[in-house]
Amino acid sequence: MASTKRNFRCRTIPALFALFFFLSAAFPYADEPAAPNDPAAFPPTIYKPVPEKWSESRRSWQGIPSIEVTSPGRVWTVWYSGGDGEGYENYLLVATSGDGGATWSPPFMALDRDDAIRLFDPELWRDPLGRLWLFWAQGEGSTEPNATGFQLTCDGRVGVWGMFTDNPEAGEDAVWSAPRRLCDGVMMNKPIVDSRGRWLYPVSIWQIDKPKYILPDDAYGANVYVSTDRGGRLRRLGAPDGKALGTAINEHSLVELADGRLWLLARINEGIGEAFSEDGGATWSKMTKTPYKQSPSRTQTRRLVSGNILFLKNGPIEGRDGKDVGRSEITAFLSEDDGRTWIGGLILDARDKVSYPDFGQTPDGVIYATWDRDRFGEGEILFARFTEDDVRAGRYVSEKAVPATVVNRLEKTSK
Repeated sequence: MASTKRNFRCRTIPALFALFFFLSAAFPYADEPAAPNDPAAFPPTIYKPVPEKWSESRRSWQGIPSIEVTSPGRVWTVWYSGGDGEGYENYLLVATSGDGGATWSPPFMALDRDDAIRLFDPELWRDPLGRLWLFWAQGEGSTEPNATGFQLTCDGRVGVWGMFTDNPEAGEDAVWSAPRRLCDGVMMNKPIVDSRGRWLYPVSIWQIDKPKYILPDDAYGANVYVSTDRGGRLRRLGAPDGKALGTAINEHSLVELADGRLWLLARINEGIGEAFSEDGGATWSKMTKTPYKQSPSRTQTRRLVSGNILFLKNGPIEGRDGKDVGRSEITAFLSEDDGRTWIGGLILDARDKVSYPDFGQTPDGVIYATWDRDRFGEGEILFARFTEDDVRAGRYVSEKAVPATVVNRLEKTSK
């Protein structure tokens, strides 16, 4: 796909002063207020409808989806695409279903910056007030043709951005708040609300080679941020030490256990790491490697409305023949004892090249999941609906279950 983005140009001095006052009003709750000349501080453009240049037949790849359900009928998904892979041309695509996932709209809304700022790693979350949040990471990407690795995809700081709608049941007609920057970092799993009523955000700051921005040493890792004012201001609580396990890209999730401890599960270079906090996230045990076999990829662990915990990952809990199965076999497991043991094993997708599962749940206990498959080939965004009974049985047995269906796929007919 030919680049449609233009290089960011510095503003004149008068414009910088004007921008300073604009940012002070637009981002009153940012963890660290953006500087007036910070190119990543501008909000993206929201496109409705999605421009033809980003249609299924003209996208080269897509993946990394998130899902949320706001009622038994209304389900939302978001993922990202743009350019030839992870880089400065990335943008977000949003689709919705008004019939519980039976059928899906084409992407009807896109978010993008028309310069060298990438939008990536989106996440959807329904908060206790019934608002639907759309979060994403926004940071500078490299435009150099020979840029490789994380120099291309991450500036060393990035930033979690968010906007919400009070009327998600309106579907494509929902009205969204203005986008705003919440804090530094990347958030790849949903926030949780703990027993104190605090909103806890699993935010990672990636430690990479040759970053543009260099932060204090204690800023990096699988951080937990907190809001005590319903998503207004966020501040950092703390993070476990996981450097020895290789935790540059954490993609961690949070669970509050019955005894009040916080349990953090993070992506590490060789599987999944875990750490615990006994003081609400301020201090943590050192991260240790779990027996769960997993290739470097996002997993999802969250408490269900029943009180049980759901775990979505690639392959069996302890792998096959003691090894992980790579990015294949998206599987759901259930714990009835606060994560000490896992039962069931519902395979949502047995194929190869499947990854990055996410899920939401309605108050009646039905689970709505998404994941991606073959990002640079068929480019499928997938959906399944199931219950705890299906997970226990290891097969679809409930009346409300819907096995894997396609939300969206690429059409490789032209560029």
